[in-house]
Amino acid sequence: MIDYQELGDHQLIFRVAMTEKEALEALYSRYSSSVYSLAMFMLKNEALAEEVTQDIFLNIWTKASSYNAERGEPKSWIMSVAHHRIVDVIRSRRRTQNVTDPGAYDKLEMLPSSRISIEEEVERRIEREYILEALDTLPQEQREVIMLAYFQGYSQSEMAKILDQPLGTVKTRVRLAMKKLRAALEGEIDDGPI
Repeated sequence: MIDYQELGDHQLIFRVAMTEKEALEALYSRYSSSVYSLAMFMLKNEALAEEVTQDIFLNIWTKASSYNAERGEPKSWIMSVAHHRIVDVIRSRRRTQNVTDPGAYDKLEMLPSSRISIEEEVERRIEREYILEALDTLPQEQREVIMLAYFQGYSQSEMAKILDQPLGTVKTRVRLAMKKLRAALEGEIDDGPI
């Protein structure tokens, strides 16, 4: 009998593409916390993050055959699938919120567009600049754990191994970094060291 937990990521993706549910379960146990962390970070809603995490693994189940090992590692592919799905949810929620008050919009503005509006593009660029500026306020060690956790999807225990640091140190850096980022993004930057 195959021990799916012992298989490498490439083998698991291949077996998921062959519709082996045990392989999907192994991928889920390996990456669900990273996917959930990204969903929670972007959506800021626990129930929605849980729902989207389940949906992401359903997408992985149906799209596993599209994975191309030459284009990157399985973890990167999984986190990319997750990121795209979370962005779709965010966009869908925005559209739903916008449509709730149809009297405020021209009929033409309510028609769906295949392109991102200029306003959305400007908003994205501004948000990106705020995030980059906030990241620049962090000490290098804190910036490093945030990049690994939220943009590369590593768990805290994985980061401890990568950085060759105790798990407690990594947890403290993440907590302090998130506190400082939150303050920076809310416009309450504290000039004191953290």
